[in-house]
Amino acid sequence: MLMSLTLLAANHAKSRPQRIVSTGLCADQLLLLIADRSQIASLSSFVTDPNMSYMIDAVGDLPLNNSSVEEVIPYAPDLVVGSSFAAWDTTRFLRRLGYQVKLLSLPTTLEETYTLLRNFGEWTGNAARAEVMIEQMKAEIRAIQSRHAHRPEKTVIVYSPNGYTIGANTLENDILTKAGYRNLAAEMGIDGFQQISLESLIAANPDLLYIDNNVINSDSLASAYITHPALERAVAQKDYISIPTPLRICAGPMLTEAIAYMAARR
Repeated sequence: MLMSLTLLAANHAKSRPQRIVSTGLCADQLLLLIADRSQIASLSSFVTDPNMSYMIDAVGDLPLNNSSVEEVIPYAPDLVVGSSFAAWDTTRFLRRLGYQVKLLSLPTTLEETYTLLRNFGEWTGNAARAEVMIEQMKAEIRAIQSRHAHRPEKTVIVYSPNGYTIGANTLENDILTKAGYRNLAAEMGIDGFQQISLESLIAANPDLLYIDNNVINSDSLASAYITHPALERAVAQKDYISIPTPLRICAGPMLTEAIAYMAARR
């Protein structure tokens, strides 16, 4: 019996990735959250960007790369993780060269986020740790909803540079719903990320306007949408809010903080 357990542990250690390289921010953060530090060979340089990274303080002295094939190969990775929406050329060439590459999808709901975390846990040999994280997220969301159950439901519209809003079938929409909001853009039939006219936004008359101004450039035409004088006059009495980018740019336990952030301002 003891010999069987020893052989099982040895086989697990052999099959478990030991030199994982990440080529994108969302994979960086999940590695830091789920994998053993000894498994991480390199993270992408995006993880040190204070404007985007939730895990910047956990990076320490881990090696960084710029998501290029030339920088990944020297680490001799037994697993490369990245995002399906970034560094396409790098992941395509690495696969051609025979490297094992796993890509994160873009979840549109919290349930899809849980599936993503389970997959990541399996890829890296940390399934149990991922499952614990999922259960913690679910418990925290239930606690947040219970804590703010006395607050009335509010309507909201997201407004971004170039006049884009966030509708149904997006992770942001699910976050807003879990935080106790009605996303009027979704109710208006908007799906995904689409432009909304200033007239439609003003006519909708949301209780709260979520201005996505994290990339604002006062000299750009794109930013002129969210600083338009008509908008300022029409929603002068409304509340403005913007979820910090590190809490919403990637899927993971940071989403519970985004839900808590929005629920507390309902």
